[in-house]
Amino acid sequence: MVQYESDIITASQSSAATGMHQATVRNRRLRPDNRESRLVRYHRGVPLPKGGLTLGILALGNLYITMGLGSPTAIRIGCALVAVPLLFTIIGKCLLHPVLVLGTDMSSPIVAPVSATVFMSLMQIASYIAPYDGPAHTLSIALWYFAVSCNIVLMVHITSRFVVHGFAFRQVFPTWFVGYVGIVVASATSAPVHQRPLGLMIFWIGFMLYMVMLAIVGIRVMRIPMEPVTRPTLAIFAAPMSLSVAGYTASAPDPNLGFVLVLIVLAQALFLGVLMIMPMLLRSPFSPAYAAFTFPFVITATALHKVLDLCKGRGWDVPSWCYGLQYAETVFATLMVAMVLVRYMHGSHIRWSALGLSEG
Repeated sequence: MVQYESDIITASQSSAATGMHQATVRNRRLRPDNRESRLVRYHRGVPLPKGGLTLGILALGNLYITMGLGSPTAIRIGCALVAVPLLFTIIGKCLLHPVLVLGTDMSSPIVAPVSATVFMSLMQIASYIAPYDGPAHTLSIALWYFAVSCNIVLMVHITSRFVVHGFAFRQVFPTWFVGYVGIVVASATSAPVHQRPLGLMIFWIGFMLYMVMLAIVGIRVMRIPMEPVTRPTLAIFAAPMSLSVAGYTASAPDPNLGFVLVLIVLAQALFLGVLMIMPMLLRSPFSPAYAAFTFPFVITATALHKVLDLCKGRGWDVPSWCYGLQYAETVFATLMVAMVLVRYMHGSHIRWSALGLSEG
């Protein structure tokens, strides 16, 4: 439990055939200084994939709001109170240990792409504060553009580091969907910040990248076995198609219903495929990769809700079982987010306690 992100980084380095010697040298160079405070040493072990959990919590709040499950303000405050402190620990790691983040995390073909969830979380936060007038709305637009810009920079880094210079299928993981397609969250959150035309353009770029990534990641997963600690990332397969639905319906002024229906059928099929392997994935030892059990399921329920609303708005008589299915998916997503949150908090408590003992 205490080893947290190092397990995933080690697995990705092994799969990428970078060699254990390189990892050992890097670990020695980044070994904690005993003179560091407990708080500084704690942030050293914060896993960047935790951003996936913060993203899942924030997206769940937006789902509850669209479903009318309570006061929008109360839901935003509640979800933000849980997610933002988690996000601050990631930001704290970047500020306190930039060499570790840039030298190790950004050199990992599994961790670097999933770090996009930090910027995707900022986009969600922007959508939280956008409904409020005055400086809050201006801040939301600035935050949204900042997050989108950072996500683009990360995409360039991933392409340069892992594609242009030494591409290998062993370096490809389902987290690459996050790195390349996750930017479509900008499309899904473009309406509150009044950036729908740009959001629609981002959707088409992200959707085309998804088609490419689906082939590349699919070939990798079928041909090369994944390390046990990285297997939970297979749940990410449920996310990109549903995110495409959410992004397109949110940014397109007049969504093509036929196109949307094709996408939602494929999205639900991918979700079903992930559900079928969930028993195997849950048997994997807990690691930061468990964050993959959050946002993919939340966005699946979100996409279905958006499609049902679109069909109803077009005058369709939507069967009641469709709403039942969407509600069931929401309950499942909520339970998975709660489970991962508890596991992360438990692991953080153990790590904090262990650091206290080492000081004694």
